[in-house]
Amino acid sequence: ARLDEGKPACYHYFPISVEIMLALDVVPICYEVVCGLTSALYTDGAEEGVDRIEAEGYPDHLCSTQKGTAGFLLMGVVPHPDLLIKTATPCDASNRLYEWTSHKFNTPLVVVETPYYRNERGRKYMLGEIKRMIEQLEKLTGNTLDEDKLREYIGYGNQAMEYILKTQELKKRRPCPDTGWHRPADTIFMTQIGTPMGAAYFKALYEDVKARADRGEGVIPEGKKERRVTYGYTWECYDLPFFDWLEEEHGVSYITDTLTYFPPDVGLVDTTSMDTILEGLAWRTMQMPMGRQTMGFSDIWINDFVHVVKAFKADALILGGHMACKHFWALNKLLSDKIKEETGVPTLRFEMDMFDKRFTPPAELRRIMNEFFTTL
Repeated sequence: ARLDEGKPACYHYFPISVEIMLALDVVPICYEVVCGLTSALYTDGAEEGVDRIEAEGYPDHLCSTQKGTAGFLLMGVVPHPDLLIKTATPCDASNRLYEWTSHKFNTPLVVVETPYYRNERGRKYMLGEIKRMIEQLEKLTGNTLDEDKLREYIGYGNQAMEYILKTQELKKRRPCPDTGWHRPADTIFMTQIGTPMGAAYFKALYEDVKARADRGEGVIPEGKKERRVTYGYTWECYDLPFFDWLEEEHGVSYITDTLTYFPPDVGLVDTTSMDTILEGLAWRTMQMPMGRQTMGFSDIWINDFVHVVKAFKADALILGGHMACKHFWALNKLLSDKIKEETGVPTLRFEMDMFDKRFTPPAELRRIMNEFFTTL
């Protein structure tokens, strides 16, 4: 509806909160969610979009996360962007497609650089980048940031974060009271933190999980032993029944992953003043799932999942590596070895494409899981 009113369409990268965009009266559209939803909801997924951008000469070994959306833009089936916002991490592949989109559609691209260090210096650097982003967006849109609207959207964002963190704590219980099917939805609504819809989703999720926890119930069928797993990278998007199949066939509770885990110290944004608001948003941007793990040293990623495996009492760590993520393929053996050393928990490493089922089809995915969980 807001697009129909002529509001600018702002395509943005997923690990960044949208409150500032909303307070500037633009319409935030997550570039990656367009591809993800298409992959999840349609029989042929995002394949037509992927094929279309590859026909332009874009390499087939780079990331389908943006390729599907880029192809749909070329096909004219999604709105063309008026603005683009991209944090500089995690990978060159995503940076290149935002640059391509900017060039192809003559669209301004606002790049938000991200600090390498998780310390006070890094936080100050991120704050400076957030302020610079606001200045650029104000110039590009001709709008002034509305502090009252920003505070309202921050309120929704704080509600969402509060429910996310409370739900994470509930998932530490045995049996796990939350179904793995929620992980794709968690990821999508994570990009809506700061909206009424995002707050409503995470509230409903928490209430559902808490009700089950209060009854001492899990999601595994009666008579099956629960096997608790975390994913050290991403879930696959093209086969949503897979999560039910894991529960029913192997008793697997899929608890969390790189796209849905928040560190407990992410906290809430202090709305006392504009300064505290921007500081809080800068800190949250540094803690967003996947963005956090890929902004700096590999120790952050490794230490996060050593903690996750221990805190959630996982029985296995699944490392389904997205084929385009070269940084993860450099890291996953280090992560696997450290998990084994610190926890003794087994890991499964295999290659897939998060959005394109032709790379590792559903039948092959199930074969891999059958072999692993039968052995386990």
